[in-house]
Amino acid sequence: MAGHAIHIKLDGRTYSGTFVVDRKVLTVTTTYGTKAAEISPKISHQLLAHQLLEEIIREEKARKGSTL
Repeated sequence: MAGHAIHIKLDGRTYSGTFVVDRKVLTVTTTYGTKAAEISPKISHQLLAHQLLEEIIREEKARKGSTL
């Protein structure tokens, strides 16, 4: 399954990942982790992917010893 590339700018740095949609679940994968969410008809796939990527980055930054 081919993924779609996504990028976000957070705190002056650019982070990237990919997302795939399988059935009704969107999964974002980065070098910092993976996060999935059920797709809602009220939000675009791109927007949901960006939200999940931001959550992954913020969680990694909050982790003790993170190098981000």
